[in-house]
Amino acid sequence: MAIQKQNKIMTIKYHFFGKEIEIDRELSNRGILNDGLAKEGFGENRSLFLNQIHSNKVCIIDSVEKIHGDQNLPKADAIVTNLADINIGVVTADCAPVLFFCEESNVTAAAHAGWKGAKLGVIQNTIMAMQELGASNIRSVIGPMISQESYEVSKEFYDEFISDDLANKVYFIAGKSTDKFLFDLNKYVEDRLRKSGVQNIQNLKTDTYQSEGKYFSYRRTTHKNEEDCGRNVSLINASR
Repeated sequence: MAIQKQNKIMTIKYHFFGKEIEIDRELSNRGILNDGLAKEGFGENRSLFLNQIHSNKVCIIDSVEKIHGDQNLPKADAIVTNLADINIGVVTADCAPVLFFCEESNVTAAAHAGWKGAKLGVIQNTIMAMQELGASNIRSVIGPMISQESYEVSKEFYDEFISDDLANKVYFIAGKSTDKFLFDLNKYVEDRLRKSGVQNIQNLKTDTYQSEGKYFSYRRTTHKNEEDCGRNVSLINASR
């Protein structure tokens, strides 16, 4: 069910889709995608997505001339707009989908924050882009993503984070295997938000790996030696 936040001018609406939409990473079957979005009230508006590359790059849509089509999607991992009546979204399969909005300015954003993008600063860059478009009181929602208990990583992964900042030890606990660690991407993402000045955060804390009946999980699919899984779609818009 979509959640709505209303102000005097616009309605901010967002939703985290899972297996109710059978779509792949390339969003190749737009018909299935569009049908699924329509069922939750997103079908009337154009939907903008990205060619996600695990980066800190942000695509800003601040004029109708910048609205892109379904082909040759911009290479970025966040999209920010101050335009009304368009859906903006990201796809994930264990990474964190983070949706942002400022009700006073009607600026919305969607970010794909895997460990690499979050580490590179995609969250901070998204917030700065929103502020450039006039956002001040920014709120965010962290959607379904992999939890720490399901996210075992190598010692090399651990060492890379610790070499950046010894304080990053707080995001790791001992893994189930020797020289393995469990990484708390959820807390890492939430802390990046808070350090960037966003204090109004809703964190769903829903584990994609454990929620097999509802959400796609790339890691779960890999562990089961299955074919590449579908993708979860996270969408937000400001509508008149």
